[in-house]
Amino acid sequence: MKNLKVSILALLCLFGFHALFAQTDKESKSKLQLVKVATLNTIDANKEFQKNVQLVQQQRALAAQVLAKLNETKDKKEIKKLETQLESLQNKLNENNQLMFKTYGFSLNRNYVLTVEKSHIFMWVNEEEAQAIKKKTGAK
Repeated sequence: MKNLKVSILALLCLFGFHALFAQTDKESKSKLQLVKVATLNTIDANKEFQKNVQLVQQQRALAAQVLAKLNETKDKKEIKKLETQLESLQNKLNENNQLMFKTYGFSLNRNYVLTVEKSHIFMWVNEEEAQAIKKKTGAK
């Protein structure tokens, strides 16, 4: 039972204190600043980032599901199995969350704004149109 309390506390810490943040007054919110923590210079880097964010979010959701099952279960064998599973999930999630922070400055405990700094717009054209567009824009 002690492990369960530690697990629940760890999960609450890991999920962030969004409720606490939401209750802060307007004055302290006005003191917040938006700072750039990472730049993704390529399409592949952006895809990799999105994939990694999705992975840690899925891991967090799975841990929450296991925790919910654990809270509903009365069978001692099942409780032990779920506690072991939850501990394993928490360890992996913590590890991945730390790696995300080291790599991108991203943590599940924070809210982020993703802005598009550069976009490329493509369209399908025939050879003549392509040549005309390239000539007009000076592109190669």
